[in-house]
Amino acid sequence: MAESQMLCMDDEHVNEKIPESRPEFYYSEEQRAALEQLLRSGDGAFKMRLKEDNVKDFLSAREVKSIRKSFQEYDSESDSESVDPDKCKGSSSADSGVHSTYWPEMSDTEVPSLDIGWPGSSSHYKGATRVSVYTHPPKEPGPHIKEVVRRLIQESHKVVAIVMDLLTDLQILQDLLDASSRRGVAVYTVLEARGVPHFLDMCARLQINAVHLRNLRVRMVKGAGLPMSFGKLPGSLCSKYMLVDGEKVMFGSYR
Repeated sequence: MAESQMLCMDDEHVNEKIPESRPEFYYSEEQRAALEQLLRSGDGAFKMRLKEDNVKDFLSAREVKSIRKSFQEYDSESDSESVDPDKCKGSSSADSGVHSTYWPEMSDTEVPSLDIGWPGSSSHYKGATRVSVYTHPPKEPGPHIKEVVRRLIQESHKVVAIVMDLLTDLQILQDLLDASSRRGVAVYTVLEARGVPHFLDMCARLQINAVHLRNLRVRMVKGAGLPMSFGKLPGSLCSKYMLVDGEKVMFGSYR
């Protein structure tokens, strides 16, 4: 158990309230309470709670709109009561306790293995590490960023690993499919959950079949988010980077 968890179990321990002026400030209970008021009762209640607790307005108009749009309420009991009683009886006898109890042997899954290969570490000296910076639009006579990405994929020999929030570029997808199906390059992709439907839509447009999937693995992840008393603000993956052959890494974005 972590030391911070041990401290929370100590009856005599009181968390120090850190003011906003200090660099280590991270969490505010007043802000959390105001956020709940925003989601429960709207902007007026949010502003009133801020005034009562003497807290500065910490959300921009864009953030308020995004939070209210993405907030997900927990399933209520009324939803379950509206289901057909006969179905409820049948399901309760079939999977009694599974939905309300933690069963590690039933719910835990192992981390997916790198089953299509991963380049091993090498002790050979590969020269000095070099860093190149590319801009969009490019500086003359340098290449544009998409060209650099595609060239790295097309020149790969062992593995391409990509972490993206949204992967829908037609040419880059085609390069990945060619690398995996024609050259036998292992391609691993981790996508943000909300971007998966758009990725699948582009795959359908490319008419992907089983041959393309032999050396391609796609996983999705969700951010930790912020649990609240009556719902949750979902987290999101905002990273964008690509690892090629265990030797080259590209990080950043362009629009």
